[in-house]
Amino acid sequence: MKKVLSIGLSICMAAALFGCSSGAGRDTAPQTTASAEADTTKAAGEEAENAESASGDTTAAETKAEASIDDYVYDGDPIEIHLGDINSQFPLNLAYNLGYLQEEFEGSNVTFTMDYFQNGPAISEAFASGDLDFAEFGEQAAIAGISADYGYKIIGRNCDTETMYPLVVNKDITDAEGLKGAKVAVSVGTSAHYLLLTYLHSLGLSEDDIELVNTNDTVTLLASGEVQGAADQLAKFSSMIDAGDVHVLADGAVSETCQISAFVGRTEFCEKYPEITAKVLKVVQRVDDWMAESEDNQKKAFTTLAEITQREETWFSTMYSGSNFGIDLTEQDLRVLGEVLEFMKSNDLLSNPDITMDDILELKYLEMAGYR
Repeated sequence: MKKVLSIGLSICMAAALFGCSSGAGRDTAPQTTASAEADTTKAAGEEAENAESASGDTTAAETKAEASIDDYVYDGDPIEIHLGDINSQFPLNLAYNLGYLQEEFEGSNVTFTMDYFQNGPAISEAFASGDLDFAEFGEQAAIAGISADYGYKIIGRNCDTETMYPLVVNKDITDAEGLKGAKVAVSVGTSAHYLLLTYLHSLGLSEDDIELVNTNDTVTLLASGEVQGAADQLAKFSSMIDAGDVHVLADGAVSETCQISAFVGRTEFCEKYPEITAKVLKVVQRVDDWMAESEDNQKKAFTTLAEITQREETWFSTMYSGSNFGIDLTEQDLRVLGEVLEFMKSNDLLSNPDITMDDILELKYLEMAGYR
């Protein structure tokens, strides 16, 4: 079977700065190009400079700003705020269904509605029609919609998880040497594909060292023995892992990469109502904090999500067991977003391949909420 999309990983600088080039038959990296690396570094650097200029852990100005958002009450014309979600994301979903949003906005002339979608592209299209104000979904779908000029930006994140899309292999493969020459199933052009390339790199391999099989049916091929490895959602392989037939060879904990659940806001709404936007971010963080308080709270969250989405509760506990929750984007998140952007460019997944990190991100509302 022919290999597809010969996109691998190579070390381009001794200082661990990775470059990316496109073109069939060449070993390229999903990491950022120099320009995107500069975009990411510039964005992170500007944030760091802002933090340093503020000085101290929490300055009086930051405290005042945060307090003003907490106390903010919107008393203008009535607003109906439209939220979007798919059946695998949270905590915006929980903030709505557990009453956190309604509680935090008590006294404000706003109401909330939650619309559910089948996938990220459907959410993007709803933004393009002006039917959504805030939503949560995967970073690749979010970036694709921004590239298509659908009128939103990433203003935060729900979580990042290093374990959601692992490289799973049969029990006979125990190390990188054993993976050489193996057939590995993945859906090309997805988060799993990007992460697979980073796993190979962390193992000292490239895409040229395996036979990549492009498929959406990773589980069937792995179970039948047609392939010896697969990269996909961890929950899909749970029964095979429990039976001892396969095991996780690598995930984001090895490659220092992650899958990001992006929190996005419609640009026109956010610019018109910045205080409401910042307050929504604080509510999402409040749910994150509540989940982190105890295992009982996390179980209640997963039980609630199972009821809402009709998924098994164990699906959520499996998929999000290694997640780092919180509304603010970490340095790792910013780096990964830059790498994903370049990965999408190299695979022709963007309507506008000229977009930069500045086009994708708007972090000022996190600053208003006191998180940056």
